[in-house]
Amino acid sequence: MDVSVNDHPALSYACLNQRLAASVHPASQPSIQLDAVSQLPSNQQVGQFNFSAFSHQMGPNLGKSVKPWRPPPVQPLPLLGVPVGTH
Repeated sequence: MDVSVNDHPALSYACLNQRLAASVHPASQPSIQLDAVSQLPSNQQVGQFNFSAFSHQMGPNLGKSVKPWRPPPVQPLPLLGVPVGTH
């Protein structure tokens, strides 16, 4: 089946899949050693920037302040049944 888009001939999906399958050979693909990847140093040790970690650290202060966002301190709940000042 010949398909044309804006008067340009386009390949069908079957033909495209055949071309893609023929161009990928398992022998040409490097095997990924998962153990070797787990042994690599982290981005922090290498000194690379990680936007996801940075935006999590800065929170709502991202783009507004140079100080990282910290949650407000939690006030301890009073002990029930113990009168104040009678230690």
